[in-house]
Amino acid sequence: MKPMAHEQAAPLRIGILGAAGIAERAMVEPARQLDGVSVEAVGSRDPGRARALADQLGVPSAGTYDAVLEHPDIDLIYIALPPTEHVRWAKRALEAGKHVLCEKPLSANGTTAAEIADAAKEHGRRAFVGFHYRLHPFTQQLLEVIGSGVLGDVRQVEFDFSIPHFVVKPGNIRLDGALGGGAVMDVGCYAIDLTRAAYGEPAVESATCVLYQDDPRVDLQTDAVLRIGDGVPVSIRSSFIGDDAGSMTLRVSGTDGVLDASSVIVPQWGAELRVTAGDRVVREITADPADNSYREQLAHLVGAIRSGDPSILDAERGVGTMRTVDAIYRAGGLQPR
Repeated sequence: MKPMAHEQAAPLRIGILGAAGIAERAMVEPARQLDGVSVEAVGSRDPGRARALADQLGVPSAGTYDAVLEHPDIDLIYIALPPTEHVRWAKRALEAGKHVLCEKPLSANGTTAAEIADAAKEHGRRAFVGFHYRLHPFTQQLLEVIGSGVLGDVRQVEFDFSIPHFVVKPGNIRLDGALGGGAVMDVGCYAIDLTRAAYGEPAVESATCVLYQDDPRVDLQTDAVLRIGDGVPVSIRSSFIGDDAGSMTLRVSGTDGVLDASSVIVPQWGAELRVTAGDRVVREITADPADNSYREQLAHLVGAIRSGDPSILDAERGVGTMRTVDAIYRAGGLQPR
């Protein structure tokens, strides 16, 4: 039921599972900037670590994961854990009557992603995936340009989402196969999500993986080819071994023009979009540095929960992204996580 216009909107109180650094950037800082939103608790396997993080961030309560789920004054659980842990704790949170936001990717694979979506339906709560970039105004403009027809008939789509080689170091959970590590899991999922948003469901044609020597379940880099529409190729590079600058770029080549976009994953880091037709610049867009994708994501979730309206971040919609991740890994000779 939607609240009457004269009713005061109920506050949204958040509990965090996981003491990872992303929690501050993705949840605590945005909550401070929004009225009626507060982070009330942090949970960790180590209650002492949870208490230290809570003190550092000014969060009132801290304890174990279970303590956060049992907290009576929490409405939404933000799960900032390794992907293999998402399904267990998302289902526990939903059973406890909480809404859930899973940090991307939604889960370890398409099967467990569907379990999260099904559990949300079963318990009458909402489950979301944290593709924050989708809520940034730059991304909305990017999708509008792609859908406008200015490029003519699309001939090729190319993503290069490469993290600089010195960022993901030994010991990082993104290099642990047992925790759902891998480049497609970490950055390729963004490209798949954006492809689905712009063009619908893709088909996976091929994939080539560079494996991590210390854990051959993990791809340091994967080059995948997908097909959309009538067979238009979509090439996706997902990498932990990029050059010193790294890359978050998208190129869409059409019969009437070429679109180039940068900083696609995190638009507030100086994203730019340019459409050219030969030597002529047709369209240019630069992201407003004052816009923040994490703040926009949280504001969006508040609205979706209060109104009951569908969300582009709904877990039910996000299952397809994980199924495509699975298909890429199979095409590259690996097993889904």
